[in-house]
Amino acid sequence: MRESNDHASPFADDLLVFSDGSSSSMSGISEVLNVFKSILGLDMNAAKSEIFFSGYTEMEAAALSSQVDIKEGSFPYLGLPLSSQRLSISVMQPFIEKIRNKLNSFTVRFLSFAGKIKLVSSVIYGMVNFWSQVYSLPKAFYTKVDSMCSAFLWKNKTDSASGARVAWRDVCKPRSEGGLGVRNLHEFEVVFKLKQVWNLFANSGSLWVAWMRGNIFGRRGFWATPDSPRFSKTIRAMLQLKPFIATFLKCEIGNGVVAAFWWDSWTTLGPLIYFVGQSGPRMLRLRLDAPVKDAVRNGNWQLPNARSDAVQALQIHLTTIPAPSLTGGEDSFLWRLPSGNYSKTFSSKGTWEQLRIRSQRLPTRDRLLSWGMNVPEVCPLCSSDRETHDHLFFECSLSHDLWEFFAARLCRQTAASSMVSVLAAMLLPPVSSSAHTSTLMKLLLQVTVYALWRERNARIFTTTTTTLSALKNVVDRTIRDRLLSFPSLDGTPSLLESYFACISYPL
Repeated sequence: MRESNDHASPFADDLLVFSDGSSSSMSGISEVLNVFKSILGLDMNAAKSEIFFSGYTEMEAAALSSQVDIKEGSFPYLGLPLSSQRLSISVMQPFIEKIRNKLNSFTVRFLSFAGKIKLVSSVIYGMVNFWSQVYSLPKAFYTKVDSMCSAFLWKNKTDSASGARVAWRDVCKPRSEGGLGVRNLHEFEVVFKLKQVWNLFANSGSLWVAWMRGNIFGRRGFWATPDSPRFSKTIRAMLQLKPFIATFLKCEIGNGVVAAFWWDSWTTLGPLIYFVGQSGPRMLRLRLDAPVKDAVRNGNWQLPNARSDAVQALQIHLTTIPAPSLTGGEDSFLWRLPSGNYSKTFSSKGTWEQLRIRSQRLPTRDRLLSWGMNVPEVCPLCSSDRETHDHLFFECSLSHDLWEFFAARLCRQTAASSMVSVLAAMLLPPVSSSAHTSTLMKLLLQVTVYALWRERNARIFTTTTTTLSALKNVVDRTIRDRLLSFPSLDGTPSLLESYFACISYPL
């Protein structure tokens, strides 16, 4: 289209034509459409065409619309809210009403509880997930949708969920954890943001990827581009996910042109900027955004002499990796699956399962290592296995023995070996005939977890080490002190008396 900034892109059954909005550009578009008509005999249907403006006043938009004789369109387009400004809850109001109308259309029908769950998880959440894949939606929007869905589920209306039998956050847990399998919108949004980053690395044929690489990350690349208020909310969300991405994304080296030497996980050492340290670019004379090919000369790895133990370990490791070559093909990116293997395709379900595993808030050593911190990985309680949340509660030999000692006496059931199995066992009918068994087990779980975490921190930050026998006394004393505040009011045995009936002394 002449020498203008016009671009055409086919989308679904439509043709999108982008213009800079100048009068000459609009005239050029009309001229091209007329030439197209004269050659092929196909004419544009002006009655079915619309023109959209961004950043123009109503008067300017009306003038340009009349120039090309095409009516001005209104948002949304193809179900998506198009706006030159940050999406707010007011912009999303038409979509909230759309969801409300969809739910209201089913309130007059006799849907079973299972039918309502299916409607919410597939239809309503499917609509929201479609929008979430494109935009960073405001949290208030997710909150409003959750409120309407909760009201529909429990009250068969959409006004208020007040008095709901179960909190929505519990409904959104997997069935194995006592929920109904509905995915939490707030949390699942992270999956869609990660998918956008995956497309940036792996979907090189996309028009969106080409635009992002040319206009946003063209100069410094994704990894070396810092977060900035000048970016849109979507781009800032992508940049803020860098710590997550490093744990999921892996690069297979071909020619080394695309793979980032310092940031991409192209070795088993992970991102080298964390392995070597921030002084790495200076010591190895490779800039922060350097590709892997910059470390190769004449088909061999070419790095300065090692000036630290980390650099020496890196150079030794590189001797086991073939240097990239121009005949090696393009670099390719892989995404981690829950099994630990890597795939060339992105899995939303697999990513969500891994994020749920990493949703534990305790800073165990496996999480600290994933953040790039230089800490030992061994469990400080047993000094034998890698410390993770699951290992600490209750795969570790010390924590397992401590829990088993009390659990076997309170409920007379075989002690479980993980937190999930412990919670599952607590939901089963107690073997003991005591009416207080369930309450005592809940208190035991709280006290045991607290005691183990304190002991874990004491062994890391001080020289104090408590034996298993002493930990038993700590747990026992804490439980007894807490139960003293719950006397019996109806003549039945108190919680403390029920506890003493199960525990014999000395421990």
